[in-house]
Amino acid sequence: MKRSVSLSIPNDPIFIPLALHTLEETAHLAALDPEEIRKILQAVRELVSNAVRHAYPRGQEGLIDVDILLQPHGIQVSVHDMGLPFNYEQYLASERTGGLKRVPNYVDELRFSNLGKEGKSFTIFKSHPIEFHGEIWRPYSDLEDNSPASLKPASIQIRDFEAGDGEAVSRLIYNNYTYSYFKAIFYYPKKIRQLNESGEIASVVAQTREGKIVGHFALIMVPGSRIAEVGVAVVDPEYKGQGIMNAMLDRMMVRAREMHLNAVFGEALTMHPYSQRANLRHGFGESALVLGLVPATMSLTDPNALHSRKRGAVLVGFKILREETQRPARLPKRYRDLLEKIYANNGLRAVPPPDRQRKKQGTRVRFEMSPYNQTGTLLIEADGADIFPRIRHALHILYRKHVDMIYADINLARCRDPDRIVELLREEGFVFSGMLFYRREKDDYLRMQLPNCDNIELDRLVCYSDFCRELHAEIKEELKGD
Repeated sequence: MKRSVSLSIPNDPIFIPLALHTLEETAHLAALDPEEIRKILQAVRELVSNAVRHAYPRGQEGLIDVDILLQPHGIQVSVHDMGLPFNYEQYLASERTGGLKRVPNYVDELRFSNLGKEGKSFTIFKSHPIEFHGEIWRPYSDLEDNSPASLKPASIQIRDFEAGDGEAVSRLIYNNYTYSYFKAIFYYPKKIRQLNESGEIASVVAQTREGKIVGHFALIMVPGSRIAEVGVAVVDPEYKGQGIMNAMLDRMMVRAREMHLNAVFGEALTMHPYSQRANLRHGFGESALVLGLVPATMSLTDPNALHSRKRGAVLVGFKILREETQRPARLPKRYRDLLEKIYANNGLRAVPPPDRQRKKQGTRVRFEMSPYNQTGTLLIEADGADIFPRIRHALHILYRKHVDMIYADINLARCRDPDRIVELLREEGFVFSGMLFYRREKDDYLRMQLPNCDNIELDRLVCYSDFCRELHAEIKEELKGD
């Protein structure tokens, strides 16, 4: 069952029974004791009646929002209005009796929130174990959220990151991953703020009317390009299944277009199918299966996730934001059929790039080290006459650094003979991974990959789609050797 119900009623007394009836039926669905239901109804009757009769000036029409949230340890009800400001502390200090002063007699907690331009709300909580039939309550990563964004309750606001949000975001990461999340910088509130201020990331959060941050999503910019990863996506476990994740992703896509990005991509965990399914549902095209990117130390608090002591994989999916259907790329013959499928997945077609009239082309090869995990990437930007020794030299440096995974990204727009590069890398033990669109300077790159340790998960990967399974089968076959 869904664990939240929201309704809005006019500030007319004839609608008070409707709000109370909705609350009573919701409480019955959660199998609360009759005496507990009676007390909750008494408390909410006081709150709703007070809001209907006194929140707005006489003769002014307004709405009263009632949000009901069922949690494993009790029921929470918020009553919100956009009416007159109210000094609750002064009211409590007054000699008046009855009314709102009776509410604490019926519930375990009563909170008042002055929300400024967003109005005001009263929230009550009544402790009581609630049975969710056929469901095991657990903390989780909300990447499995299948709810449409339209289910987001009226009491949740999706907004851009503000300076004081860092601590709440760090706590959300902890609640979903404890201290196993591999992008460890997100455990530092100050660094989250600094990254947003510098433009290295662009975060959005989900916030309740009471000011609690219950969700986070970010665009993580890729240096040297106009693309960003959509990631660091977490939701408070108590707000599962309410469409919050999808609503945040919708806002992220708006921001990506406002920033004139060429594309965004997501790295869906192969520990479970949830994030893969979510990416496909939002129009992301599968492009690469990247082994060993997730450290073995990372684990989800979701017991349904596949747990392994080895480094895990991700399925990369792209969402192309530029209005174009053709991309300049020379596809190596060995992987042509597979690469053409990947381009088609993303609504694109590879066409031969224009031949640059140059007498000589210098080799451009370098490597990068990941700041988050023990991996290195070989960047092959252009293939001059000395391409082979330059590749082998960079590889030996990465070998000496004892990275667990080595990736090789080949610029298919600038490299004149990607077939030779592919075969050289295969001799070193590299296998197929997939495509990275607009990887640098608007060019597309073929990614290959080399497990450089024995602690890489190769078999126990969860694939949601047929294409993911096709990629997995190709990679496993290559790792066996021709």
